[in-house]
Amino acid sequence: MDAKATASDSAFIQGRNARLYGKPASECPYTEGTEEHAAWMQAYEEATDSEANG
Repeated sequence: MDAKATASDSAFIQGRNARLYGKPASECPYTEGTEEHAAWMQAYEEATDSEANG
């Protein structure tokens, strides 16, 4: 991992945050078939509304 990368740079974290902020899965910025896309979608699916509501 790049030493300059932060947690928010992670595709997994981005996917989780997208779900928590109510964005549709279709907004995944990664190309289907890439590891980043898989991580983003996994996090999106695992995130729950209860996490968003604190």
